[in-house]
Amino acid sequence: MSTETSSRLRVGINYPWIDYAWDFGIPPAAWVNPNNLDQWRAKKRAQIEEDFKSFADMGLFAVRWFMLADGLSYGTGDEAPRLIDGKWTFDPLPREHPFHQQLCHDFEFVLEVCSMTGIKFVPSLIDFHWCHEGKLIDPAAGIVKGGRGEVLRDAVKRENFLDNVLDPLLDISTKYRDTIYAWELINEPEWVTKRRYFAWLQRDRNKTIPYRSMLGFIREGIGRINARRLPDGSRAFHSSVGFAHWDAMKKWDAEALGVSAPQFHYYAPDYREIPVNRYAPDTPCFVGEFATTTLRSWPDLIERDLERPIPPRLQNLEEKRYPAAFLWSARAKDNATKWEPEDHEDTLAFLSPPAGRSGDVIA
Repeated sequence: MSTETSSRLRVGINYPWIDYAWDFGIPPAAWVNPNNLDQWRAKKRAQIEEDFKSFADMGLFAVRWFMLADGLSYGTGDEAPRLIDGKWTFDPLPREHPFHQQLCHDFEFVLEVCSMTGIKFVPSLIDFHWCHEGKLIDPAAGIVKGGRGEVLRDAVKRENFLDNVLDPLLDISTKYRDTIYAWELINEPEWVTKRRYFAWLQRDRNKTIPYRSMLGFIREGIGRINARRLPDGSRAFHSSVGFAHWDAMKKWDAEALGVSAPQFHYYAPDYREIPVNRYAPDTPCFVGEFATTTLRSWPDLIERDLERPIPPRLQNLEEKRYPAAFLWSARAKDNATKWEPEDHEDTLAFLSPPAGRSGDVIA
């Protein structure tokens, strides 16, 4: 394989949600009238089909999507997190809870759309906000953002959660294994993890998960993903954790945790350059997020990304031999997102191989 062919970057996009934390499963009844639920779901599914077809037509190869996110819809009313003696406590939903069945139905629908459009999928099971101190945003309906950290800290609750949520999703994923680019357990765990050393410096009340507890959750969840095998004994799909910075892959020893597809996010923190990818081809280290705005200029681009940031950033990542990178984002509303027609055109121009170039990519 030629150097030119093997270095072609694959470009994906972070969806990353339509309704953060209630795209999958049963939405809060206080927000979506149960009598209108079928109509609401049909409208959302039509939007997903339209968006994914658009991504495929543009040449994007994969979509990353936050599934349960901060947990807002996973336990509402009497089943929501509770503040007891100044601490948030939460019990995972029981196995027979109807949320689980709807979660699986919604997940399989997305995989069917991916299969139909040729798009690969990166499901991200929970976001770090899942572990934040709880925030009661609808007292009458008992809707709480975050407050679910016990699922990671308590070994029994962790096992119940992974048994009843992750395992059924992996069962479905195995049927669509060619559609899964990587299965991500958690997004940016660093923000909620408190380290044993220098604890006096870590006064952020949202650092609710001891380091050992987070490692235990990641090891067990990643182990379940890695345990899924094809009839020939090969891996069904790659496992991943969405680390907030490339340093974390080494500091947390992602390899020892079993992560087979290392992932990091880049927003030019401290204006440090992205290192060249040194991972072997069978360990696809990918950039799971990078800004599509001029939030911060990338230091090694010397302000060449201030006007139209997408092309030079993609080119930079390709030159550094990363196999894939995911734009942030298609639907988020934040200062790192810009996804207008000119950005579509810039992405399409990068993805369209010049005359005489095959456009082949790393598998």
